[in-house]
Amino acid sequence: MAAAWSKRLFGDSHFLHVANAISVGAEELDALELRDALQLSQSAVRRVLIDLEAVSLLERLERPSRTARQRYRRAAHPFWAATAALYGTAAERDE
Repeated sequence: MAAAWSKRLFGDSHFLHVANAISVGAEELDALELRDALQLSQSAVRRVLIDLEAVSLLERLERPSRTARQRYRRAAHPFWAATAALYGTAAERDE
């Protein structure tokens, strides 16, 4: 059900799942951590990160070197609490 809600609301079946993981996870993250935790493709995770960064819900952090992983910081915003609540409701209805 969460995938269906995500597709209807955001046009991407993985958006809500990825955004929820960001909302309940550490303040700083990278795409590979999310990919591994969610068992999604890297491209699925990257699409969501790009969208969230574009609307300033994620901040791209400076990399110490060109070979270091790109890290992001979650911005303080009510979106994250709403995402967690929406994901929880969708998961409850899935049961």
